[in-house]
Amino acid sequence: MALALAAASAAICWGASRVLQQQLDDALVATALFTGEVLAGPALPEPAQRLPGDAASIAHDGKRYVVLRDGGGRVLAALPALAAYLPLDSAALATALTGVKAWRTDRWQGDEIRTIYARATRSGGGDRVVQAAASLVPIRSMQRELVLALGAVVLLGTLATLVGAWILAGSAVRPVAEITEQATRVEAGTLDLRIAAHADTEEYQGLVGVLNRMLERLDLAFRSQRRLTTDVSHELRTPLTALRGEIEVALRNERSPRDYQRILRSSLEEVDRMIELTEELLLVTRADAHLIRLGREATDVNALVRRALAGLQGPVADKVLVVEEALTAPPVAVDPGLIAQLVERLLDNAVKFTPRGGRIQVATAPLGTGLRLSVENSGTGIAPEHLPHVFEPFFRADQARTRDTGLGLGLTVAAAIARLHGGTIEASSVPGGGARFQVDLPVPSAA
Repeated sequence: MALALAAASAAICWGASRVLQQQLDDALVATALFTGEVLAGPALPEPAQRLPGDAASIAHDGKRYVVLRDGGGRVLAALPALAAYLPLDSAALATALTGVKAWRTDRWQGDEIRTIYARATRSGGGDRVVQAAASLVPIRSMQRELVLALGAVVLLGTLATLVGAWILAGSAVRPVAEITEQATRVEAGTLDLRIAAHADTEEYQGLVGVLNRMLERLDLAFRSQRRLTTDVSHELRTPLTALRGEIEVALRNERSPRDYQRILRSSLEEVDRMIELTEELLLVTRADAHLIRLGREATDVNALVRRALAGLQGPVADKVLVVEEALTAPPVAVDPGLIAQLVERLLDNAVKFTPRGGRIQVATAPLGTGLRLSVENSGTGIAPEHLPHVFEPFFRADQARTRDTGLGLGLTVAAAIARLHGGTIEASSVPGGGARFQVDLPVPSAA
């Protein structure tokens, strides 16, 4: 603002100086012409004597000096008498004798003066030149006063702007400080708190809304993490408790080699269960963090489905299996190992929750340059309130945990693999009972 005011003031000073200079020049021209007309009369005043009254009044206005000179520069008349000593510029005199006005700026008697030379032709006589001059002291004084006034304007304007900006910034920052103060109170144990300061103020509604939505996501993430920790502890405690009990029983009395083998095999099953749990948790965590590098290659997903179904011949013996393959679907660029795990987990989930004599339907269909895989099974279906949670770790609609329904990570792993491929997975209830899981893999076709 100070620079802007200074630039504006400089422009005003420059413009004012130009106007004042032009006004002075116009006045000198008028003085020279009028005086020349007077001096062109039949009677010529003697040198150093007063000119006629009209010419004298014009000459005395504003410290002006008028001199009438002949072609050689000799003073014929002067007003006031001191004007006879005005400095003569021979070049300007010669220019004026040609009929062209000449301007000069000189110093005289300690003052800066502005001078015009103009020709005045006397009737019946030779050429004469009127030299009219005026002091530039009043203009310079006015310029100094203007500079001081504009300097004061710049200073006061800058101070006023500073004060106004300080007040405006304070009023603008104060709500942010209050919002920040409330935000700093939110910690890991108080994520349920929300920011209420200036939530209804139009200028800060967006900021407060973003912060509150972020807190909601953090609260959800912390809740999910705590629930996951609890579930993992529960899932690990079960096999560890069983393993400890079997070892304690084995150590209580002497056992036959066959008994020890049976106990060791049972213990090994519990160890395998814990290894499977940790591997699946690690897969989900690394997939969500994108730490798994996909080995994409042209893959026939139908072949993966047939291979997975072949491994389920025993469990699906008492169920109706329907397979609808997309015959026109080209191979797609996916990680075959991970997609095989996705298919296996969806089929395993369908087998577990399909009653005896129920129906399992597996279908593939082209989806642009990718593929759509759907697995549908008959049964009780999924309650609407449970649909948003079916892909969460260890989620079971029936909260009574049983070991024969698996670890509760199958659908979580499937969802993580789908997201890792840039795809989506959805769960829905089938009208009439049952559930449907649909995976869209929008991956580029193999070349």
